[in-house]
This record gives sequence, structure tokens and C-alpha cells, in this order.
Amino acid sequence: MTLLSFGDKLEQGTYAVHSRFSKVTNFISGSSFIFVVNNSIGGGPFNIVVDGEMSLAWQSLEVKDGHCTISGEQFALIPEKQYTSILAKQEFDKTRFLRNLESFENILIKNASAKSLAFLLDRSRRKFFTSSFEKGFVDTFESAASAFEAGDLVTGAGMIKGLGFGLTPSGDDFNCGFLIALDFLQTQNIADNEAVKTGVYEAALGTNLFTNVFLGAAKNGFLFEKFRNVILSLIHSGQNEIAETTGALLAHGETSGADESVGFLSGLKRYLK
Repeated sequence: MTLLSFGDKLEQGTYAVHSRFSKVTNFISGSSFIFVVNNSIGGGPFNIVVDGEMSLAWQSLEVKDGHCTISGEQFALIPEKQYTSILAKQEFDKTRFLRNLESFENILIKNASAKSLAFLLDRSRRKFFTSSFEKGFVDTFESAASAFEAGDLVTGAGMIKGLGFGLTPSGDDFNCGFLIALDFLQTQNIADNEAVKTGVYEAALGTNLFTNVFLGAAKNGFLFEKFRNVILSLIHSGQNEIAETTGALLAHGETSGADESVGFLSGLKRYLK
């Protein structure tokens, strides 16, 4: 196994396995996480990217003194392999960005998973939600979306935290995307969102330590590679690259990439006209 990259926000310590999936093994120490992933997942602030398979034999991970040790196998954390999660201020052409953002939205509506939050962009997608629980899920999100549109962002974020299925529920993914948008707008000097960002973040925090890590990363502008690539393509690229980077993001989880994208788009639309 070879270490391909490691995140710039790894915290030193000894970690135990939290959860395992085919492409990811999640390690936890207190409230801190490190995610060991294969290359199809890509880099991130807390990711260690390896070229091998996830092993069921892994039980522990330690980061100390410039090294990472996974169940006894040690890797040097050399600067050349460090992933940079912060996106610096870019040269920003608003006209091109808005044109690209429209393409991003169209791709999202067309290709997002049936059970994703893309129904907030296209009401015809409500047909995918048929049970009484699912219809209640849709109604709650639409009420929250109305709160966001009315400017009551804290109430909207609180209404949907923890709402949904899976390890990272849809509501938490939406709030992450919204926070990414707020931080991006602030980095680009388009809107001063620090107080708003803090309010949304605090309202979105819940009891799920796993999702709280992602919310904190989003608030602070610590981007995972797939989302970072989408933002760079929206700023600098054309249709083909936007389609490629958006497709890669939508492939993240069953609905997580799409749900984050809907939140991100919602945050941008609030401030960019």
C-alpha cells in the first residue's frame, strides 16, 4: 500500500475505527476524525489517500511527528504529498461564473439521485417520494427552503439538521453546502458573511460527531477535493469540465454530493444576482 496524499488539517493523536465502507475507513479520536480513502474518493482536509484496498484488519491509526501509522504500517507525511484544502481568492468574472452556475444547476437537476434534494430545484422530482414519511420529508425541506428564501437562515438550518438517511443525512449535507457557499462568497469579497456563517453553523450543529466535522470544515473553507474542483471549474472553465467535475461530485455517496450541491447553489443564489 502506498500513501498518495494526506490532508492539511490532520490532528495528531491515536485513532480507533469508527466505521468501514468499501472505499473508506473512518477513524475517530475524541471529536476528531481521519478518513483513510482510496483514490476514487480523492483528497480532503482530514483524508489520507492510499492506492490499496481498505483492510478489515485495520484497527488503529496514529499521527505523530510527521508520520502516520495504520495498524503497524508506517508512512512518512512528506510536504510534497500534502493536500491543500483552502481555496485562495481567485480572479473572478461574475458573468462567466453565473453562466457556469446555470450549467451546474442543469446538470444537477438532470443527473442527481432520485431521492436527493434536487426536488428543491425542480418540483417535478417530488414524484420520486411516495411514502407518507418521504412526503413529510419533502414538506419539511420545502418549509426550510422558504425560511432560507425569507432570510431566516438560522431557522432554516435548524429545521433540517439531522434530517434524512445515512451516515450524513440530507439536511446536514445541505447545510454543509450552504456554509461552503457563504465561505466562498466571503473569500471572494462578494459578501461579508462571517456573522451569518457562524449563526448557520451553530444552528446546524447536532449530536452526530461525524457530520459536525464536515460542518466545521465547510464553515472554515476546508474543502474536499471533489467540491474544490467544482468551484474551480465554475470560476475558470467551460461546459465540458463543469460536467466532469459535477459528475464526480454527484457520485459521492447515494445523495450526499447532490444534497451538498443543492445547499451550495442555494447559498450562492441568495447573494449573486
